Amino acid sequence: MFQAVFKAVRIESDEQLLHVCRYIHLNPYTSFLLKEIKDLENYQWSSFPNYLGIKGSDFIDSDFIMDYFGSMDKFKSFTYDQADYQRRLKEIEYLMLE
Repeated sequence: MFQAVFKAVRIESDEQLLHVCRYIHLNPYTSFLLKEIKDLENYQWSSFPNYLGIKGSDFIDSDFIMDYFGSMDKFKSFTYDQADYQRRLKEIEYLMLE
C-alpha cells in the first residue's frame, strides 16, 4: 500500500502484449509468493489457471492471447521459459538507479 507509484506503459505491439502477459502471470513466482513454478497453475489470485483452462471465468477472455500460441502447452512453455530469468532480475532490482 505504501510502495512507489506503479508505472504505466503503453503497449504498442502484439509482441509486447504477449511479454507483458507473461510478466504479469509470473509475478507471484518472481516475488517469491510461490516457491515452485508449478504452483502458478493453482494460484487463486492469478488469471493464469484461466488461460490454461483449469478454471473458468465469465470475466476473463483469454482468446486474443491464446490465438497466438495454438495450444495451452505452447502458452505454458512461453510463460515458464523466462521464469528463472525474471526471478533473478527481481533479486537485483534494488541495484537499479531511477
